[in-house]
Amino acid sequence: MKIHRAIILVTLLALTKTAVSQLQSIEQCREVFDSFMPCMGFVEGIFRQPSPQCCRGVSHLNNVVKFKTPRSRKNEQGTGELERVCECIEIMGKADHLPFLASAINNLPPLCSLSLSFPISVGMDCSQFRNMKELDAEKVN
Repeated sequence: MKIHRAIILVTLLALTKTAVSQLQSIEQCREVFDSFMPCMGFVEGIFRQPSPQCCRGVSHLNNVVKFKTPRSRKNEQGTGELERVCECIEIMGKADHLPFLASAINNLPPLCSLSLSFPISVGMDCSQFRNMKELDAEKVN
């Protein structure tokens, strides 16, 4: 399992240089990678059930997004927590060798007894959050 994780991390670094530069630093995704990594085998269809570590990680990410007040949802670089979590999972989905399975993604919340407060899908596209942030900035100006 450690070899699989190392391969994924190397692949993430190699294939996502552009995406990571948008996030300013790989450090911004470390927490998300650590929390969501145990779920990769499940969402890729390798395992039939999410592991307890997967459910704990998803629960942690849920809390990061869900329980931040709107004013504190911005991290130091100004990226909202929802956008950050989405973009980091998007990076993982694009960098790994197997695609996310819609059935596994749909089953993840009920199998972990959660209601997700962040998006996850087969074709992750977090640009909607960047577009929303740009629209909010235009409203302020």
